[in-house]
Amino acid sequence: MKKISKLSLVFGYLALTSGSIWFGTYIARLLTTYQMFEETEFVLKNYIADTNLSAIFQTTFPLVNATFYSYIVMIFTFSLFLILSRLKLKENGWLLIIALIIYLTLPLESILLLIDYKLIALFLKDQFASESLLQLTTERMSKLSSFPIILILSYLTIPFFLVFKPFTLKVKDEN
Repeated sequence: MKKISKLSLVFGYLALTSGSIWFGTYIARLLTTYQMFEETEFVLKNYIADTNLSAIFQTTFPLVNATFYSYIVMIFTFSLFLILSRLKLKENGWLLIIALIIYLTLPLESILLLIDYKLIALFLKDQFASESLLQLTTERMSKLSSFPIILILSYLTIPFFLVFKPFTLKVKDEN
């Protein structure tokens, strides 16, 4: 593998850090929001009332913010890393697979990010008891319903590719 500039290493580090933050908060957010609803349909569990619903949304507000902003930072810094490192994807199959995972899930995740943007707008207006928050949360869960599971499983393979770097071509120096 050829020498990478320090600037591209910084962007690689930022991409890895923001990706880790995004992945952790994404899982935490999924776990907290799925616990609000019954297993078979998107109906609130019987112990959740209108009085404690606003407290639940206030609790999930940092998770929504963290997933939204860290995903955007991850995409931006990973793209800059790919551009600045000048690593050839043909010679580094592991990087190609990571890029495919990230960029193929981007359109579907951006649909969910639009819903998150609406949630953040309502959060910033201090409308935690709003019915539209519940509606947007159920819309986010029902749209692309199994996509978060596929996303988690595919992103779990990225550490394997980063550590072992399979599918790397050995290139001889031309000097």
